Amino acid sequence: MIATVWIAILIVVATAAAVVLLAQFLLPRIAARRIVRRLTGSGGVAEVAIEAVPALRLLGDRGDHLVVRGSGLTIGLGEEGEERATGLRALDGFAEVDVELTDLRAGPFAIAAFVLVRHASGPYAMAAEGVVTGAELARFGAAWLPTSIPGGTLIGAAARRAPLGRRSVPVAIEVELHSEADGLRVGSGGGTIAGYPAGPIATTIAAAVARRLEIAP
Repeated sequence: MIATVWIAILIVVATAAAVVLLAQFLLPRIAARRIVRRLTGSGGVAEVAIEAVPALRLLGDRGDHLVVRGSGLTIGLGEEGEERATGLRALDGFAEVDVELTDLRAGPFAIAAFVLVRHASGPYAMAAEGVVTGAELARFGAAWLPTSIPGGTLIGAAARRAPLGRRSVPVAIEVELHSEADGLRVGSGGGTIAGYPAGPIATTIAAAVARRLEIAP
């Protein structure tokens, strides 16, 4: 009788251990495939590598390392304030974040290179280079451009006028981002768009990318 009980206990323990090992093997791969599908839904290619011990942490968007590489992706920026309010919560649970995307189309912005990295619990470092036409910038920024950027009203009016509306406006961003409960805060660094601060653009694009990196449904 005692031997039977011990055998049953050993079977239960062995089964539980097998389930944990299987989850450790499968969950990072399932999570990586889910992210790839979200990134490439509108075309392009992506590779994702995830590490998390224990792997069950991934069910809460938490882990040790998240590495993302992609090219030719298209990411919509949604309605005004939608992505900015979300922030980078999908990434905050990872100790190390390393994202590099090339040939990225984010809303009206044609981004040649986008980088977002974070080490330990420090702030995120973001860099992006690309272009946007004056007309597209005016349409996209109609809600926040006048109040978020000094002189934004003048930029918006000028951007709509030909021939400026058809011209490519350079977007150059190199900024430190702090992910907080109420969204993203721009720290040190900066960037320009039509010669003016690009903080609102930085937070909007970064948050839009992060939304595609969510693991938990």
